[in-house]
Amino acid sequence: MLLGLRKPIRLLWGYLAACVLMGFVLACAAVWTVPETAAPELFVLTVGLTKVAMIVSILPSLVVIPILEWRRVRRWYGYAIYGASLSAVASTLISGGIERPQTLNLITIAVCFAFLGMASATVYWWIAGRFAGRCTILNEPE
Repeated sequence: MLLGLRKPIRLLWGYLAACVLMGFVLACAAVWTVPETAAPELFVLTVGLTKVAMIVSILPSLVVIPILEWRRVRRWYGYAIYGASLSAVASTLISGGIERPQTLNLITIAVCFAFLGMASATVYWWIAGRFAGRCTILNEPE
């Protein structure tokens, strides 16, 4: 019974770790831009921005991760492309770049978030993605 839970738990830990990395980097950027903040606020910001990253990415991840598992994609670049595209689109929508476009700011935000998405996808791949499609039940010798 416990062997059957290894794969879902691995997927959950991978998703959680990717969101924590995203939240931590965004919190560090927020603390860096406002130097008066202290270390306890960094932790609070990390928790808050991790929740935001989880909320924004849950629906696309519920679609893409099962497809990548089903197709047995174990290569890093598949996850990196997904993470970069999700982060670039989400950052554009969240920042309000659609309503009031400022080309340079929009491109800068999208590229920065794309790299951050690739880093988060790499964390997910390291924990769960490189094992995509593997059977979790051990075969008994016949």
